[in-house]
Amino acid sequence: MKAELLAPAGSYESLIAAVNAGADAVYIGGRRVGARAYAENPNQEMLVKGMRYCHLHGVKLYLTVNTLFKERELERDLYPYLAPLYEEGLDAVILQDMGALSYMRQQFPELELHASTQMTL
Repeated sequence: MKAELLAPAGSYESLIAAVNAGADAVYIGGRRVGARAYAENPNQEMLVKGMRYCHLHGVKLYLTVNTLFKERELERDLYPYLAPLYEEGLDAVILQDMGALSYMRQQFPELELHASTQMTL
């Protein structure tokens, strides 16, 4: 089994830098959901652009969704946020919430899901 060099990216520019520095995969958060949702994260359009850049260079993109959800927020907030990224080929989601994990398995069956270090069981 080959080790994966996973690099953090807090912006589109740092995503580009991580890819150019040789990362195998990059993890990044967006503006809509996540523990850092109000940081200078890229908007939806820039996430898609970054994902395309990653894939062009053979690098995977993992989206962080490190927040806890109320049940009504899954359909209202999470689905419209993830659906366009899933359709564009998002490689994986790193998540914290067990309810979101179950929901994503149902709604996005081909999406790889990774447990965040913030997840508790």
